[in-house]
Amino acid sequence: MVELAALILPLLASSHAWSVEIQFTGNPPLPVANLVRNPGIESGLGATPEGWSFATATPDNFETGWRDDGRSGKCLWLKAKTGAMSGYWGQVVPVAPGKSYLFKGYYRLGGGKILCYAHSSVALPDGRKAGIDERFYRGTMRGHWLVPVFLSPDSLGGPDPQQWYPFRLVARIPDPMQAVALSLGMYFTAGDSAFDDLWAGEAETELALTVKAAEGETLRRVVVTQVGSAKPVLDSQPLAAGSGAYEAKLEHQPTDAVHEVAVTLGNGEIVKARYPDVQEAK
Repeated sequence: MVELAALILPLLASSHAWSVEIQFTGNPPLPVANLVRNPGIESGLGATPEGWSFATATPDNFETGWRDDGRSGKCLWLKAKTGAMSGYWGQVVPVAPGKSYLFKGYYRLGGGKILCYAHSSVALPDGRKAGIDERFYRGTMRGHWLVPVFLSPDSLGGPDPQQWYPFRLVARIPDPMQAVALSLGMYFTAGDSAFDDLWAGEAETELALTVKAAEGETLRRVVVTQVGSAKPVLDSQPLAAGSGAYEAKLEHQPTDAVHEVAVTLGNGEIVKARYPDVQEAK
């Protein structure tokens, strides 16, 4: 049986009595666990961060490091001297078949082309293979030998080499797969990149919402949005006169979103609450 977690948010009116009670339950509960070991790249001994390893067919083509100039503390770093071969930092994370998983994090790109990907394959009983291969590419001409000989640096587009940017991958896990490799690195180009604040976990949750007005209060409307988006994921439209309670289910909601509930009471007052009631995860 899947555990359910509830968030009950008593909201106080000016009379110091509850005007409305909002209850959210999530299946799975939020926030879901981050399956990445050492996701902030803070733990380790010597020159190697715990949980992470670097792999390439040509080690002499790469420099790697566990550096202090991360998005939050330390980070993974690598430099490809030429485009002769790719090379990746990575680790394997556990998954459950039949569910969707989110893989995300942040990168900084000084030059070349990066590839962030979640990948795995398993053998099926009939001899066929099932697998996933979700990819995120990002490249820049910064650091290329043509610059600034033929191209001026200020004419180039692409990511700012001093800034961190997010990447995001979602994959549906086939049966009987139970593990996925997360790989982050340089893709057959010379250049350098860094990675930090990695995350992997279930991508979707089903939310159940219950709204109850206090005695003497009524509900006029209930609207749910994801923080950062103006488009509602649920709008009750005007409720019947005298409504004291409202219930709804929201399927296939992203686990890394914060949902905001806006409840309009019969007197026109609007009360709001968020689930989960924490800052959005990095």
